[in-house]
Amino acid sequence: MPTVTVKMSSAEHLRLKTIAARRKTSKSAILREAFDKMDQSQTTRHDSLANRAAHLIGSLEGPGTLSEQSKAMEGYGKSHAR
Repeated sequence: MPTVTVKMSSAEHLRLKTIAARRKTSKSAILREAFDKMDQSQTTRHDSLANRAAHLIGSLEGPGTLSEQSKAMEGYGKSHAR
């Protein structure tokens, strides 16, 4: 496996060491996991809007379509200029 040298601040290194110690794993494993999560989040960003908003579908009450409220649609799309 290739070796990569990474420069980071003392605070970042302390965070990395702390996380690795808490999880009882290596610092390299923590960084590999972070790269995997970053890669996965990039992939899901290209998902369709419908898939990303699926948890919101059906969360609001009201008519299924505006065609069910014909009075609310009166004059819709007509110019207001006189």
